[in-house]
Amino acid sequence: MELVAVDAEVASYKKFCNVCTNKENDEEHRNTPQHKVNEMLLAFYQNRTAMRNPKHGVQLSMAVNGREGFSYNFNTEPDKKGNHYLKITPEDFKRQDKKIEFICSIKNGRTKINSPIYILYAGVLQTFQPYSMIYPNGEMEQDKFIELDAGDSYVVIVRLTLEECHVSNFKIPVCFYFQAEKESGTSEAFVVARSIVVAIQDYVPEKEKIVEKSPFTSNKWEKVAAVPMDRRIFSFRRKTQEDFPIPKGQFKTLLFGLKKDFQDGVLQAVKEDLKPGHTTLDKYEIFYHQLLWLEETCAILGLSCYNMEDVKLNFRAGNILELTVPGLAEKRPSVLKGDMIEMKIHGDHTSYEGKIREVTDCCVVIEGINSILIQCVIMNPNINIDVRFKLRRLHFERMHQGVDQVVASGFVDNLFPSVELLSKPISMPIQLTEEEFRNKNIFNNQEQFTAVQKIINKTSASVPYIVWGPPGTGKTVTIVEAIYHLKRLTKSKILVCAPANAACNMLTSKLVEFCDTSELQRIMSENCDLSSVHESIIPYCNVMKTANGSLQVIPFIQSNVLKLNKIRVVVTTLVFAGRFTREYHPDVLFVDEAAQAREPEVCCAIGLLAKNKQLILAGDPMQLGPVINSELCKKYKLDISLLERLMQHDLYQIDTEHNFITMLKSNFRSHAEILKLPNELFYDNKLQAASVSVQSDPLAKMHLYKVIHKDGCTNQTGAPIEFHSVLSTERREGRSPSYYNLEEVYVVKQYVKALMNLRFPNPVNNISLAEIGVVTPYIRQMYKIREALHEYRDIEIGTTESFQGREKRVIIISTVRAQEDLLLYDGKYRIGFVKEPKRFNVAITRAKSKVILIGNPLVLTKDDKWGRLILQSKALGTLCGAPFPVRDLDQLHAVINRLKMFPKNEAVPKKS
Repeated sequence: MELVAVDAEVASYKKFCNVCTNKENDEEHRNTPQHKVNEMLLAFYQNRTAMRNPKHGVQLSMAVNGREGFSYNFNTEPDKKGNHYLKITPEDFKRQDKKIEFICSIKNGRTKINSPIYILYAGVLQTFQPYSMIYPNGEMEQDKFIELDAGDSYVVIVRLTLEECHVSNFKIPVCFYFQAEKESGTSEAFVVARSIVVAIQDYVPEKEKIVEKSPFTSNKWEKVAAVPMDRRIFSFRRKTQEDFPIPKGQFKTLLFGLKKDFQDGVLQAVKEDLKPGHTTLDKYEIFYHQLLWLEETCAILGLSCYNMEDVKLNFRAGNILELTVPGLAEKRPSVLKGDMIEMKIHGDHTSYEGKIREVTDCCVVIEGINSILIQCVIMNPNINIDVRFKLRRLHFERMHQGVDQVVASGFVDNLFPSVELLSKPISMPIQLTEEEFRNKNIFNNQEQFTAVQKIINKTSASVPYIVWGPPGTGKTVTIVEAIYHLKRLTKSKILVCAPANAACNMLTSKLVEFCDTSELQRIMSENCDLSSVHESIIPYCNVMKTANGSLQVIPFIQSNVLKLNKIRVVVTTLVFAGRFTREYHPDVLFVDEAAQAREPEVCCAIGLLAKNKQLILAGDPMQLGPVINSELCKKYKLDISLLERLMQHDLYQIDTEHNFITMLKSNFRSHAEILKLPNELFYDNKLQAASVSVQSDPLAKMHLYKVIHKDGCTNQTGAPIEFHSVLSTERREGRSPSYYNLEEVYVVKQYVKALMNLRFPNPVNNISLAEIGVVTPYIRQMYKIREALHEYRDIEIGTTESFQGREKRVIIISTVRAQEDLLLYDGKYRIGFVKEPKRFNVAITRAKSKVILIGNPLVLTKDDKWGRLILQSKALGTLCGAPFPVRDLDQLHAVINRLKMFPKNEAVPKKS
């Protein structure tokens, strides 16, 4: 029997309207005008393929009413959805006086029946100023009709007129309504619907890629004899003991999303362990064990979807093999350096283990493979190989272990604090003076100063102290200042952790300013990505430079672990900290970016603390949180970090001054106008823009759209936020799940060129490449933008996740999602990552002086946050780009009224 996972959340979608998917499916909603409008429009939309072709002898032809001598790229025959495309460059469109016309010719071509055809309506379905209809033979009047005898024709002209030339796709929906007598003598009214799409493009359209057969299968492997990896190459590796394997009796139950019992009582027992639906003090261990097993099961199932069959391995020198894996760029499959892989000759029953030593955007490099398979590949490079990726359990094991250790030490009590602690008197014997501060700015900032004072005086005792650091408020420099004073004033051993290596490296770069190599140790795992290791921190890390100048991790062996207790400050990732359980015992633990970590992940580090030791969590629950694969785990709140969970507790409410949390309120990064909407949406208007230099940056006053489109003039009538409307088409390559948008890529490049060509009176204000960041929610778009900006290598281009914690003077956001239709007004269109509040917050708040948003407003306005940002841009006078229709109910009802006015199966009007 093939196992199929059941997503527990799918059932919950049934409570939503199947037309307006973001609305409750109840009678009250079904009676609203919006639902009724959506229902009719959706029915019309679903039948558009059937409505593309005329019948009953009606002939409809489309042609460009163009200039003589100009060759138009126009398909006169509609595609399967009834679309006619005209592709034209902006320069050529300008040569048409920014106006183009299409001749729609209707002819009564009946031969069998000598009876007229009646045109009841011919016009544009959508009211929009750039779209217009011209009736050379006289405009059709309401409640009138045009009668065409056999052989007669009638012509209407559809016109697109733009004030400015914009790279966009302008989709003009044209409808024709006819009535005709059938051979039986009865009459029939019918619709012919077409769309004229004017695609103004300034790039060479890509050739359609041939969709090759996917190598991925979900086929289960039969039993195989596994040949282990060549351990001589990895002699330092110690075998990982599995203390927390998924219980065999409940694996299938977890795999089926807790929907089916495969062994009496197992399902009920698991559900009992997960009551009341969130973590509690009395069930802390078993609750998180079950959730981690559920998440692991989901990961195993997800990875099995990427089993590969009949693929080729490439031999590289040094007994290294290379495997091409489509989808790596989109993390499908999600494969990391150090993961294990299993390979076998197709049809054979012997498999060979290997270890992934390198991952690119399209292939993995594999080492440690037994020489038997190596020789087979060398002798027969075209041999067919089956591959399956193996889930690396080590991080799950460490999280299980961390949860157990937190309970065993008694520290778990501190994670469920009593509100009565608010009334407990606190003494603060240490009062820092201005001279004692390394960073004098912190002394002069009330919230940062308070946070440092409370941490070094341990006002929260052993209950976690939270530094809530919204974007740009100096969260990391605050905790670094606190570490400096703890090191200076106490003998405490300090452990500093973060979820990711890049964050740990950044923290280390700040700590080296007051620690020597005997006081500070940055510990990395052997599979760590070393790309973010700055030269300044190398002496503090367990790395060495190889002969070719690259870095290599020196494994942290047991004798090194014993020395940790003599080092004042240790920096490592949360999961790797779990390796030191029962061997290293810090007095103080700082967790930076704590809102990004799962609670069991933080437990890997908390498990090193005794019950009376100190824990400081720093982060922002309004930014990106933990990444969870299982929707069922999200239901049980595994995607809620420890920091976010605690902040929902009465002890951590910030309405009053107390000793357990400080919210940093001075934003030193962003212009007040950029900060305005995130401040309203996420921070209750508590943030204050505090950067004087950003407020006075002349770039914030530039209107870059006008710089681009007004012959390079230096326009000072702009604002820190610009929204550039692009009506375009999103695409995917083959079977890739990641979208890209070439029109937006082109617009991004326009803005980059404009930024680099800007020259201010004071050259200090001119923009460097390193001050520009380009953010997009899709990895494939990221690669497309990198290709287009290859000459601007110092511009950082990445996904929203990669920009967490980063800042740039200018941020350009390409939102990508653009597929919309007049008939999809409601929330049925899913805009993916763009719709997630935390991603929105992160993307917008990376910018200091300028944020340039590029996207389809018809799609983005379906989300309230983006809609408000577009309105803000409009109010600032910086809403620019392609014009777009306002989608209010009045216009939608106008469309519906057009549909209602046409008769169906009524008698043919008598000829006058």
